[in-house]
Amino acid sequence: MKVLNRVTLIIFACMASLYFIACKKTNDTTQFVSYKNYTAPGLGKYIIYKLDSTITASFGAYFVVHSYLIKDSIVEVIKDNLDRETFKIFRYQYDSVHHVWNASNTFYLTPTANTLEYVENNLRYISLVSPVVELNQWQGNSYISTSLYNQNNFFPTWTYTYKNVGQPFSIGGLNFANTVTVEEYDSLDNRPFSATNYSAYSKAYEVYAQNVGLIYKDILSWEYNSFTSISGCKLVKPKTGGGFDTTLIDCDANRPLCDSFKALPNYKIINCDTSINQFVYDGYGIRQTVVSHN
Repeated sequence: MKVLNRVTLIIFACMASLYFIACKKTNDTTQFVSYKNYTAPGLGKYIIYKLDSTITASFGAYFVVHSYLIKDSIVEVIKDNLDRETFKIFRYQYDSVHHVWNASNTFYLTPTANTLEYVENNLRYISLVSPVVELNQWQGNSYISTSLYNQNNFFPTWTYTYKNVGQPFSIGGLNFANTVTVEEYDSLDNRPFSATNYSAYSKAYEVYAQNVGLIYKDILSWEYNSFTSISGCKLVKPKTGGGFDTTLIDCDANRPLCDSFKALPNYKIINCDTSINQFVYDGYGIRQTVVSHN
């Protein structure tokens, strides 16, 4: 009888453990969210964007923004060189004078099991990955071997990060209930901006909406450099017999001499006037804002 009771207890304990495990699995609300929730490629699919292109004006004096209306349309389903299903995208630019859409570029979109690859100008990006979860990271530019950005030599090492997963987003007069933001890069170089020193900044963000795809893109990369002249400097140096002499010195014409004086004991260069006699900007930016889609 004691042996039977012991066996009964063991069986009861095992059943209780299995019940606990089953309940734990049933009550676990964590869900695997595929990147495919935030894209909807298909033949005939299109998205119309307002495109703002930022370029450097002549001689680098300032930046100029040109705005266009573009339409990205999936026109064909093909196989890439790895025999993977790929969507060919034609980009059309709207001619507001003749009221027609003119083809301007071709892109490719390849959805794999866990990644979305996007090819633009022969450069392959990993735009989205699974799972879509807050702060999930990946090397989105790992297929790219050279920098696109003039001051950023580490473009291929950018770490993409998911942020604001499942959050609403409003843009271009449209409201999207479920979106995810991909922070591709945001530099902290030379903040705040300085008019007298070298400054640079780069950022890249994309926002994808559930069952729609890319609804917003903001890429900006620029650098600023200035050339200064120094005038009105005074050299303070020890006087023979005690005290100090103060004389004018042209540090702009002979900076090595001024630097050598500053290195001497009790020598100082004071009261210099620094003025900018030339400055130059270089960089570019792209901002895509969804207007409509099917």
